[in-house]
Amino acid sequence: MTPVDAAQRTPTTQPESMATGKTMGASRCELSRVIWRSNENMFGSGKGTLILELVDDVAWATAARHSDGHAVTVSVEAMTFFAPVWAGDIVSARAQVEGTGRTSMEIGVHVDAQRCHGTGERERIAEAHLVFVAVDDDGAPRPVRPVHPETDAEYARHRAVAIRREHRRALAAALSEVALPAPR
Repeated sequence: MTPVDAAQRTPTTQPESMATGKTMGASRCELSRVIWRSNENMFGSGKGTLILELVDDVAWATAARHSDGHAVTVSVEAMTFFAPVWAGDIVSARAQVEGTGRTSMEIGVHVDAQRCHGTGERERIAEAHLVFVAVDDDGAPRPVRPVHPETDAEYARHRAVAIRREHRRALAAALSEVALPAPR
């Protein structure tokens, strides 16, 4: 069995309430916003920074819900845009915790747009994967509960988290062998 196939490791010093964990559905959040003309870029579509802000906001709400407190963004692992947004579109971002470490949470975000001109159906416009760490009042990392998938789709997302984690470790190891110059 590879580390990717192994079960998530849980901290050994967790309070009893932390050992039980939460389902993916318990952390799920959705935020929406309207794209206005003032949000257009020089090409007439909605600014990508608006989508990034919406993604970070819904991911934070999801992390805070799962960890029962404050959390901070550690990284945006991936942000992929599939289609532009336009003035009048209603953009909705849905997020859930898809994997956990000792203090970290990996959050998947799916972004759709309901077009103001058209059938009103939702179109997938972006997807993102972020890592958050739960922090206490002093900003120190604190343990989080494990997350438990329930559906086939959630199990697939949970497995994808393990694959991304192994990919990050392999990339870090490979880059540590390269003498990269410091940025100027």
